[in-house]
Amino acid sequence: MDMVLKLKNTPKFFAFIFLLITLAHIIVKSIAYFVGDRHVVGLYHLVSLFDLDKEKSIPTFCSTIAILSCSVLLAFIAFTKKKIGEGYFYWLGLSIIFLFLSVDEFTCIHERLVKPFQHTLNTTGINYFAWIIPYSIILTFFLLAYTKFIINLPGKIRFLFIIAGLLYITGAIGFEFIGGRYHELYGERSITYLILMTIEECLEMTGIIIFIHTLTLYIDSQLKNAQLRILSS
Repeated sequence: MDMVLKLKNTPKFFAFIFLLITLAHIIVKSIAYFVGDRHVVGLYHLVSLFDLDKEKSIPTFCSTIAILSCSVLLAFIAFTKKKIGEGYFYWLGLSIIFLFLSVDEFTCIHERLVKPFQHTLNTTGINYFAWIIPYSIILTFFLLAYTKFIINLPGKIRFLFIIAGLLYITGAIGFEFIGGRYHELYGERSITYLILMTIEECLEMTGIIIFIHTLTLYIDSQLKNAQLRILSS
């Protein structure tokens, strides 16, 4: 039996899930901060499970799925455009980028680059999380390569593309600059760092949700006869 996927409610689904996860994160981190996660049985593991800043957690898994969904939607647009004889290269490139970002989110590739770059470049302060340096360089090349593509998008789609990108980059890189400074000075348990990290993750989540909405809107308005199907074997 073939299944046609309805894309319209996908952004709302992820928004609801991320809202629940953020509330759970705030609750458990607040209890851990004011009471101490070592003084309540099971709280340490509960914090690790819902911590937005930890790998192998529920938020990391959900973020991975959301980013991977972006990759799937972008691939769908690319292959649909190829089928109808329109340009698809940039869409396919974005799909590959988001596939990498989903793998990065799940395996924390960028975090594994911190210590090697710290030792090599002797980074401190806003560059304390040294993975920002190579990723910022890659981001610059990406923006140069995709400027014309973004300009040529339909007006509303272009606006949402930019908003989603700004929110995600502000969280992923902008707040990482600030958070790195506070992490170096006061550690990851300081209240300021906890607040900065929570804002950072919320900005990233919001950017991804808006981007998913943008892609579903593009499919609905520009590829009206296209349907995303799951085919039975």
